[in-house]
Amino acid sequence: MNRDIFHADKNLSAEQRRFSSRARDSYIAFSAFLILSALVVLVGTTLALLSIFEIQQSLAGRKGAEAFYLAEGCIADALLSSFYSDSYAGGSKTLPEGDCAITVSKVGNNWVLTSVGTVTGGYTRRVRVNILRSSSIQVLSWKEVE
Repeated sequence: MNRDIFHADKNLSAEQRRFSSRARDSYIAFSAFLILSALVVLVGTTLALLSIFEIQQSLAGRKGAEAFYLAEGCIADALLSSFYSDSYAGGSKTLPEGDCAITVSKVGNNWVLTSVGTVTGGYTRRVRVNILRSSSIQVLSWKEVE
C-alpha cells in the first residue's frame, strides 16, 4: 500500500516558504513586544502608586507633627495661665496654624489639663498634663494621649 503523506511545506515554493518563516518570526517578535510592553506598564503603574502612597504617608506624618506641636504650644500657654489664675478653666483658641481646645479638670490642687490641636485637613493630636498647683506648679506627667 502506497501512502502519500501531505506536507504543506513541500507544495510551497522556496519564496513562499521564506515568507511563511518571516511571518512566523514577526508573530513571535510582536508577541514578545506585547508581553514586554505589558510588563513595563505594570511596573510603571506599580511604581507610580507606591510613590503616591509614600507622599500621602509623608503628608500625614507632617500634618500630625504640626497638630502635636500646636497642642504642645497651647498646653504651655495653659500652664502659664493656670499659674497666674486659680480660676483658669481652659477654652478655645484659633491660631494661624490651626485650632486648639483646652480643658481643665480640677480636684483640689491636682489639675489635669488637656490640649487638642487641630490643623488643616482634620489632623488632630492631644496632649495631657497632670500638675500639682500650689504656690508653684509641679508637673507630674506630660504625655501625648489618643
